[in-house]
Amino acid sequence: MQDTAQKPAPERAYEAVIAKIRVMIEEKNLGPGDTLPPERQLAEIFNVSRHSLREAIRVLQEKGVLSARQGSGNYIQSATRGDLMRTLAVTTNTGSRRALEIFQLREIMEPQLAALAAEMGEPRHIEMLEAILDKQGQTSDGIELRKLDHEFHETLAAATGNATLYELAQNINRSLLPPKTKIYDNRERQVISLEGHKRIVDAIKNKDVEGAKAEMRAHIARVKSTVF
Repeated sequence: MQDTAQKPAPERAYEAVIAKIRVMIEEKNLGPGDTLPPERQLAEIFNVSRHSLREAIRVLQEKGVLSARQGSGNYIQSATRGDLMRTLAVTTNTGSRRALEIFQLREIMEPQLAALAAEMGEPRHIEMLEAILDKQGQTSDGIELRKLDHEFHETLAAATGNATLYELAQNINRSLLPPKTKIYDNRERQVISLEGHKRIVDAIKNKDVEGAKAEMRAHIARVKSTVF
């Protein structure tokens, strides 16, 4: 019998580099304010291409782990070493396996979240969601679309009136895998996201609880198809 279960793709090069940076930080006991070696030196130490190294550094900058200081290279900017190690732990547990796990969580949680937003949402939440849709339709920039997508799902969670659900939505957004901007640069992904969001908002505006649930379920399935 053929195994039809979804299997994760192999680890990408930049993910292995992130793991090596994490090991270096742990072994050298580096913390906030400390500077990493220059890129050329890091590439030699890790025996990786400069391209893979730069991609890893870009991801860690997006996650708030590293920041570029002109003339001094990359330094650790996390508020505390505890914050640093927690973020690195999440970031290095990456790849398609974790992406699949996040989608599975969203498939369970977000349809019900949308239903609750349709039931409990106030006019101000609708206005906020529609403002996000307007911005989403006016840009094709991956970084901006990533931000707007996060805002959309967090606003949806806020519309439920449930503080715990809102916090969980924020945590899910923080766990979404790098490099998310590449996913959002995909034109097909942009169209699917905007159309799905519009249908969800329409259902919420109409107080259509079951419709909102169904639209969110379909939206997640369509987005998932562009990732795997």
